[in-house]
Amino acid sequence: MLKYEIKEKLRTSDYDMYDRVKIHSLFDIFQDVAGDHAAMLNIGYENLKKKNLIWVLRSQYMRIKGNIPYNEEITLRTWPKVRGRADFIRYYEIETTCGDIVCEGISKWVVINYETRKIDRASDINYNGELYSKTLFDDYDRIRTNVPHTKEFIESYRVRNDDLDHNGHMNNAIYPKIIYNMVKLSKNFRIRGMQIDYLHEALLDDKIDVYYFNENENKYFVGYVNLEEVFIARVEE
Repeated sequence: MLKYEIKEKLRTSDYDMYDRVKIHSLFDIFQDVAGDHAAMLNIGYENLKKKNLIWVLRSQYMRIKGNIPYNEEITLRTWPKVRGRADFIRYYEIETTCGDIVCEGISKWVVINYETRKIDRASDINYNGELYSKTLFDDYDRIRTNVPHTKEFIESYRVRNDDLDHNGHMNNAIYPKIIYNMVKLSKNFRIRGMQIDYLHEALLDDKIDVYYFNENENKYFVGYVNLEEVFIARVEE
């Protein structure tokens, strides 16, 4: 069965001042879990590197459904969906010792050529084994909205050495952390859901100008580098 799970306790730094899990920590954790599973399936970073290919994340969504207990062991679980023509979907969930599913997520990946940065259909990348049949977010899609001219400028973020991963661009998990730190949290307000669409790479020393707007009770954040849109994110309470 092509399902991978590990049991562990989250770090103290994964919780906020109200002992609630930070949503950007979950993106970071599941990125590593997905990487470990891909390596076990012989389609990980090192396997693709030999073919001058790399995995690139196009979109991801995480939703906190319940309380993720502090200082208690939880089960982190991930599994892939049958591959598409060029995209690869992967699911995530967290289960407590009581059997409650308290977090669910989905991510959409593509394979690109490391040199040209163009999408490669990677026809020889397949999952060898029985797929786990459970699916999540059947209607999941890229964010569909028109960014208004009246959007509000929040602040700029400069990409630093510490933000880069081994693909030479800003790590996927840094984006939700930037957004998290631009939201005013309180005891009565927290981020329960977040979707991020990655549109262009952010590189060392890039200045990302982040803007904000509201639509249909959701908060949206858009990042630009030299007027080019690099990401758009939706934040849910």
